[in-house]
Order: sequence, then structure tokens, then C-alpha cells
Amino acid sequence: MKLPITGGCLCGAVRYEISVKPASSFNCHCRTCQKALGAPYLAAMLVPSSALTITGNYKEYATIAASGHVVYRAFCPECGTALFGRNSAFTKLRPVSASTLDDPSIFRPQKDIWVADAQPWDYMNPDLPKFDGNPWH
Repeated sequence: MKLPITGGCLCGAVRYEISVKPASSFNCHCRTCQKALGAPYLAAMLVPSSALTITGNYKEYATIAASGHVVYRAFCPECGTALFGRNSAFTKLRPVSASTLDDPSIFRPQKDIWVADAQPWDYMNPDLPKFDGNPWH
């Protein structure tokens, strides 16, 4: 994986750069991700907070996740693109939406999480490990 990893929103107002290899990657099927994205799951990479550089102004929307933690979902206030987040329980890592990468083909999910909330029409790769909830508890 070539570094830095770059990405941004649809209109280009918010850009980011990741300076290290992601710590983990996953597909989150929880209801809050489904509703926030209007999609069956969030494809995301966890990156160290210190390795994520963001330029441009973004807004955050706070929700209480199924885990009980506060999740702050960051998005571009101009085009609405869901970009990255942060979790009150995991402050040293930040999830970054793989679909916002300049080269999303580098994304390789390692697991499916919150599969208990997955929709029956949501196809999951049978080769990936599955977790009913959060595997990082």
C-alpha cells in the first residue's frame, strides 16, 4: 500500500491524508451506519488519529451507537459526503470511509461487524470473519 493514502468528499471542499498503513479494516452493518449512509454498511479503515490530516471544514453529527458509545460522524457541509468519524471509547483510532479514498481499490476488509443488524438482502463475503457486535470490546 503506497503512502500517503489520500481522499476527500465529492465536491473537494474536504480532503484528508493518512500517513501510515491502516490498523484494521471492516464492514460495519449496524443500523446507525445504515441510516447515516443510506447504504447497507460502512466500509471503513481504522487509522491512528495522529496519522490523519484533514484540510477543509467539516461538520460532525453525534449519535449513540448500539455499543452505548458516542460516535461522531463527520461529513462535508457542502455536498454531504460521509467521510470519517471518531468514537468516544476509541480516541486513538478513527474510522475513515473507504468509499471516499482517491483509490478505493486499495481497501481490503478484514471482517464484518454488527452483522446482527445486517439486512437480509445484504450480501456478505463468506470468507470474512463475522461478529454480531463490536469485536473490539
